[in-house]
Order: sequence, then C-alpha cells, then structure tokens
Amino acid sequence: MSKRDTMLRLLRRQLGADYHIRTIDFEKCLYRDFGNGFNVEISGMHTARQDKTATLYLWIGDNPPSCMIVETVRNVMRDDIGKVADELFAYTEQLIRDGYSNRDALFYMKHPQLKTTKIN
Repeated sequence: MSKRDTMLRLLRRQLGADYHIRTIDFEKCLYRDFGNGFNVEISGMHTARQDKTATLYLWIGDNPPSCMIVETVRNVMRDDIGKVADELFAYTEQLIRDGYSNRDALFYMKHPQLKTTKIN
C-alpha cells in the first residue's frame, strides 16, 4: 500500500465510521452520505503531504443527471475537515427546512434568473 493510501485511510479512521473511501472522477476521495438526500465529497486528500488542503463538495443526489453540486468549500486544512463537513450537514438541514430538498428547488435558488414565469 502506498503512503498516500495509508494517509487517506488514517484520515478516514480519524473522521469516523460515517466516512468512506470512494473513487470519484478517477480520484480516491472521502465521502459521507448525510442520509437526507445530500452528501459530501472530500477531494485532495489522497496524498502523503500533511499540509495539503482539501476541497469539500456538497452534493444533492448521487447519480447524473439528477445530482448537483450545491456548495464548494476550498482550502480546508486536514484538521478542520470534520468540522466543515458537520457545518455542511447543518446547512443541508436548514435547506430542507426552507423547502430546498430537491435538485430543481436548489437549482432555482442558486439561479433565480432562470426561473420562468407563467404568462396568463
């Protein structure tokens, strides 16, 4: 096993049982399913470098074309990944409370200029 595989597995163990290693877009990433239709992809941690930062992608859905990136958090230090992922989980809970629990609602929240109006 390579040093970078060892480091990724160590980080997964540190983050806890909710995290899994998945290959996403040909990169080994950490992944956590929030269980509410949202999930987080943690990219950039398949490395032996301790000082490398991660990018966290908050997704709704799992499979194209029904999935969509909702939020991206860049330059997250290794020690802050769990905290940032928990903050993203709290954000998803707020989105759901506000009625943004599906891809279409989130798309129009992010791009209100594209929402068509009905002509009478």
